[in-house]
Amino acid sequence: MYSLYDDARLLIHAITQEWKLTRYTMLTHDRGTSVGMIALSMLSAQDVPTPPTEVILTNANIYLPLANLTAFLEALLDPAAARRTVSEIRPEMFAASWGKTTFMPRRTLADPEIAAIAKCIAYNDGIAVLPDTFQYYHERTADEASWLTELSRSEVNTTVVWGLHDTIAPVRAANHVWEAFLKDKPGRNRYWIVPTADHYLQCDAAPQLAQIVRLSVQGDGISLQTLGDRPDGAVLIDQTG
Repeated sequence: MYSLYDDARLLIHAITQEWKLTRYTMLTHDRGTSVGMIALSMLSAQDVPTPPTEVILTNANIYLPLANLTAFLEALLDPAAARRTVSEIRPEMFAASWGKTTFMPRRTLADPEIAAIAKCIAYNDGIAVLPDTFQYYHERTADEASWLTELSRSEVNTTVVWGLHDTIAPVRAANHVWEAFLKDKPGRNRYWIVPTADHYLQCDAAPQLAQIVRLSVQGDGISLQTLGDRPDGAVLIDQTG
């Protein structure tokens, strides 16, 4: 199984032993958002704590009761169906499905990034390991409430940035996490919505995400706003601290 906890331990090793970081920002996405929350807890518990000054959480299923898991994801999590399901899928099918459901605007296999996804999945029969890869959803189901509760007590500045069009990890999940766990936590906390982005906001709205990261790292006070005062600009809808 590809464990979130193993990944968090590897991340901590890189931060503390390889890179030896003392001041840094942690930018997380998708599966990495869970890894980041686990790592934050582990870093804070060390004899010499070395947490980031800022953590930025982007689209991820960080609250599964409000997620929309697809039939494909459900099949991957079913031991009786997972192997049979992936045996029927070709890398091009998998990538094409991603392109038309998780990017904005929608993309096809003619798009270089979607074609690259197909090649990555095809390498060493990557489709075959998907049932093992997605078992981390069971770790999320068991422990996500404790990760969020611990984050709610952390003094690390926390920024949430969410692509509006995500249907698997919909904005209702981000809204809930903000209201229930992050809005009133210690530190400076901000919640952004990116109206032109789906799940992969780093692809759909890269310049806006980069600007939000810069604003977060700079730490200056900013008012509630729309980036660039543009109709399609990312919106800072709430902040505290």
